[in-house]
Amino acid sequence: MVSLVDRWGRKLENLRVSVTSECNYRCIYCHREGLLNRGYGLSAEEYRVIAIVASSLGISEFKLTGGEPLARRDIVDIVKAFSETKPRDLSMTTNGYWLEFYVEKLAEAGLMRINVSMPSLNREKYRYVTGLDALDKVVSSLRKAQEVGLNPITINVVILNGINDNEYKNFIDFVSTHGYKLRFIELEPISIPKHIFDKLYKPIDDIVKYLESISIRKYFRGLHHRPVYVLNTGNEVEIVKWTHNTVFCMYCNRIRLTADGILTPCIMATKGVDLKPFLRPKPNLDEIKKAFVKVNEMRLPFNIALKK
Repeated sequence: MVSLVDRWGRKLENLRVSVTSECNYRCIYCHREGLLNRGYGLSAEEYRVIAIVASSLGISEFKLTGGEPLARRDIVDIVKAFSETKPRDLSMTTNGYWLEFYVEKLAEAGLMRINVSMPSLNREKYRYVTGLDALDKVVSSLRKAQEVGLNPITINVVILNGINDNEYKNFIDFVSTHGYKLRFIELEPISIPKHIFDKLYKPIDDIVKYLESISIRKYFRGLHHRPVYVLNTGNEVEIVKWTHNTVFCMYCNRIRLTADGILTPCIMATKGVDLKPFLRPKPNLDEIKKAFVKVNEMRLPFNIALKK
């Protein structure tokens, strides 16, 4: 097995896969993975081919995203396509709306863990942000996911000024009660109109200060050098802060696959390699492998990427 290392000494280990750009939510802060509508995604068999090639190049972590990945009726087959390569980690980010219908099949297919986006623990705020009155439905689904072994469950919270920025202590209590992990995410100015971003953006420095004061230990994840605070309950709270944070991308070990089959080095990248010509009508493994090598060479540190 070959391991890909970029020009900056970063080993490529992670592939984030958008399996669809469709979503049943209309979140006011959604950045659409940095893209506009890019379609329904590739077939489960095409993902199987991509997973095989990625695995042969040392990529052992796969993250399935959307849009909303559970909007795809063949999502279980897609999970199987990646799990057959026996990755070190296979996870999914979901809004949780359809999770209760899929939890058992997803676990059986090989999904290891889930991240669930929750903008608020307040029912009205949740509905305002997402467009759906689904908080109770999602909370119920979390319990089912925990029961079938999709652990750890991580709650993703994008901090929004004037909406949920005062809920961080409530979220900490929530995950401590249920045994989940928690991730606070600073709003990213990607594919969001400036006037909306300026209204919703709030630095998460106050949350970091609070965690510094109550945590018993702190360590850093390899991906993006993200700080993780360990509470006295044993629960972990992770911080995703990339604005004005050059270290964030300097430690990145990930590339991305868009819903329409474009392999890209970064969410901010405007160029990539289209894998569809190498998948249809018949897969060409050598060309797909070359595409991965090329995209790995396109990866840049954050400070250089901003100047491009």
